Amino acid sequence: MLLTYITYDQDLPFGFCDELVKMSRHFNLVEAKIGRDGDQVLIDEVRNTRIAWLNNKEINDILYFYAVKANTDANWNFDLAASEIPQVSFYEKGNFYDWHYDTGSEKADEDLQRKITVTVTLTDQYKGGDLQVQKWVHPQEPDNFSTIKAMRNRGSVCVFPSYIFHRINKVHNGERVALTSWFRGRKFS
Repeated sequence: MLLTYITYDQDLPFGFCDELVKMSRHFNLVEAKIGRDGDQVLIDEVRNTRIAWLNNKEINDILYFYAVKANTDANWNFDLAASEIPQVSFYEKGNFYDWHYDTGSEKADEDLQRKITVTVTLTDQYKGGDLQVQKWVHPQEPDNFSTIKAMRNRGSVCVFPSYIFHRINKVHNGERVALTSWFRGRKFS
């Protein structure tokens, strides 16, 4: 059976996660936008969080390690040729990111598309804010998504194909901070 995601529970050291959060708080946090018709727009009903970009080769190499490992472990076997700059997302009480998928942000003339999404939970002092991923079922099935409980744990990593629908449900209290990056390959034919 083809997996829709794979997790590595508490795989990264807490100190590493704490330092990433601390470092990211010094960046310019901006309201997160979504892609619509080739533009980046603010739509609070779909995505309500702040983000920063973490352009760091060593961190990107760590995320790439997980992309390659999951690609093999889950038997997706996607070709991977490039990565994007990782994004740190800060979800405070009431913040969320509704159902979406990560493909489609590519421009028509780009040869590479997003194939794999890697996300890391950097904090664990929050309630709500669960990562949920759609199962391989019809969207109208009553039990059509999985709540990935391992992603409530600091240092946990989740990897999934970028075309899988997923969301972060509303944070009830505390602050959820996550690191995400995307890995590209030649377009699916």
